[in-house]
Amino acid sequence: MPIEWSQFFKQHWVLGGILVSLLWFFAGKQSLSNGRPDAALFWQSVGVIIILILCGWAIAEGQWLGLAFGIAVLCLEAGSIRRTYATNKGKPEIRGNQK
Repeated sequence: MPIEWSQFFKQHWVLGGILVSLLWFFAGKQSLSNGRPDAALFWQSVGVIIILILCGWAIAEGQWLGLAFGIAVLCLEAGSIRRTYATNKGKPEIRGNQK
Protein backbone atom coordinates (compact mmCIF):
# COMPACT_ATOMS: atom_id res chain seq x y z
CA MET A 1 0.00 0.00 0.00
CA PRO A 2 2.68 2.61 0.86
CA ILE A 3 4.45 1.88 -2.44
CA GLU A 4 1.25 2.64 -4.34
CA TRP A 5 0.87 6.00 -2.57
CA SER A 6 4.49 6.94 -3.16
CA GLN A 7 4.13 6.08 -6.85
CA PHE A 8 0.94 8.14 -7.04
CA PHE A 9 2.59 11.22 -5.52
CA LYS A 10 5.69 10.73 -7.63
CA GLN A 11 3.59 10.88 -10.78
CA HIS A 12 1.17 13.56 -9.55
CA TRP A 13 3.48 15.93 -7.67
CA VAL A 14 1.56 18.96 -8.96
CA LEU A 15 -1.51 17.87 -7.01
CA GLY A 16 0.56 17.49 -3.84
CA GLY A 17 2.18 20.89 -4.33
CA ILE A 18 -1.16 22.60 -4.83
CA LEU A 19 -2.61 20.92 -1.73
CA VAL A 20 0.38 21.95 0.40
CA SER A 21 0.18 25.52 -0.88
CA LEU A 22 -3.53 25.71 -0.12
CA LEU A 23 -2.95 24.23 3.33
CA TRP A 24 -0.51 27.02 4.22
CA PHE A 25 -2.78 29.60 2.63
CA PHE A 26 -5.82 28.50 4.61
CA ALA A 27 -3.72 28.45 7.78
CA GLY A 28 -3.17 32.15 7.08
CA LYS A 29 -6.90 32.66 6.62
CA GLN A 30 -7.45 31.03 10.01
CA SER A 31 -4.88 33.35 11.61
CA LEU A 32 -6.70 36.31 10.08
CA SER A 33 -10.03 35.17 11.51
CA ASN A 34 -8.31 34.88 14.91
CA GLY A 35 -7.33 38.55 14.69
CA ARG A 36 -3.65 38.11 13.80
CA PRO A 37 -3.15 39.84 10.43
CA ASP A 38 0.65 39.83 10.76
CA ALA A 39 0.77 36.05 11.15
CA ALA A 40 -1.89 35.66 8.47
CA LEU A 41 0.19 37.51 5.91
CA PHE A 42 3.21 35.34 6.76
CA TRP A 43 1.34 32.04 6.37
CA GLN A 44 -0.38 33.16 3.20
CA SER A 45 2.96 34.28 1.79
CA VAL A 46 4.40 30.83 2.47
CA GLY A 47 1.54 29.37 0.42
CA VAL A 48 2.26 31.78 -2.44
CA ILE A 49 5.99 30.99 -2.36
CA ILE A 50 5.23 27.25 -2.51
CA ILE A 51 2.98 27.71 -5.54
CA LEU A 52 5.62 29.88 -7.24
CA ILE A 53 8.18 27.11 -6.72
CA LEU A 54 5.67 24.61 -8.11
CA CYS A 55 5.19 26.77 -11.22
CA GLY A 56 8.95 26.99 -11.74
CA TRP A 57 9.34 23.25 -11.33
CA ALA A 58 6.44 22.63 -13.73
CA ILE A 59 8.24 24.75 -16.34
CA ALA A 60 11.47 22.83 -15.77
CA GLU A 61 9.69 19.48 -16.12
CA GLY A 62 7.55 20.57 -19.07
CA GLN A 63 4.32 19.96 -17.17
CA TRP A 64 2.23 22.62 -18.92
CA LEU A 65 -1.11 21.51 -17.48
CA GLY A 66 0.43 21.60 -14.00
CA LEU A 67 1.73 25.08 -14.76
CA ALA A 68 -1.75 26.20 -15.80
CA PHE A 69 -3.26 24.86 -12.57
CA GLY A 70 -0.42 26.41 -10.55
CA ILE A 71 -1.02 29.82 -12.13
CA ALA A 72 -4.74 29.49 -11.43
CA VAL A 73 -4.07 28.77 -7.75
CA LEU A 74 -1.53 31.61 -7.63
CA CYS A 75 -4.11 34.05 -9.03
CA LEU A 76 -6.70 32.79 -6.53
CA GLU A 77 -4.33 33.21 -3.57
CA ALA A 78 -2.96 36.61 -4.66
CA GLY A 79 -6.46 37.92 -5.37
CA SER A 80 -7.67 36.73 -1.99
CA ILE A 81 -4.77 38.43 -0.22
CA ARG A 82 -5.41 41.69 -2.09
CA ARG A 83 -9.14 41.64 -1.30
CA THR A 84 -8.57 40.79 2.34
CA TYR A 85 -6.03 43.53 2.97
CA ALA A 86 -7.92 46.10 0.88
CA THR A 87 -11.06 45.60 2.99
CA ASN A 88 -9.14 45.49 6.30
CA LYS A 89 -6.92 48.49 5.54
CA GLY A 90 -9.00 51.06 7.40
CA LYS A 91 -10.19 48.81 10.23
CA PRO A 92 -8.49 48.83 13.63
CA GLU A 93 -6.47 45.75 14.50
CA ILE A 94 -8.26 43.27 16.78
CA ARG A 95 -6.18 40.86 18.86
CA GLY A 96 -7.41 37.45 19.94
CA ASN A 97 -11.11 37.06 20.67
CA GLN A 98 -11.67 40.70 21.65
CA LYS A 99 -14.58 42.40 19.89
